[in-house]
Amino acid sequence: MKKIKNILQQCLLYGFALFACSSSLSGQSVNLRTFQDIQLMTLEECAVVQVNASWNYNSRLKIEKLKDCYIAEIDLMNKDIGAVIKKEWKISVVPTIIIFEKGVEKIRFEAGISMKFNEEEVLNKIRREIR
Repeated sequence: MKKIKNILQQCLLYGFALFACSSSLSGQSVNLRTFQDIQLMTLEECAVVQVNASWNYNSRLKIEKLKDCYIAEIDLMNKDIGAVIKKEWKISVVPTIIIFEKGVEKIRFEAGISMKFNEEEVLNKIRREIR
């Protein structure tokens, strides 16, 4: 697990960190490389997307703990899609977590001035939303 974490951190540092993990809902990982792929993922019954920046990686919420919902993480530092995501989804602070239901934003969680979440509190709120 530590090796995987190190690989993901390295990817984030090099701006390649646009990835998605699937929970028990899907059974396989999904790699997102374009804005179109992201839009398709958000059309799922339930998708939780965390938008962050590689320089703020340590403040990310561990959304991989969630079950029964597709999960994805997007790095705004990704030169190909970062600016588009920021504008389209009106991202003003990182990290921001958005829950989509069939393509419609259901709820959004934005970190405060500390750029961190209370992890258990926010995960519990997300779990209630995705039931």
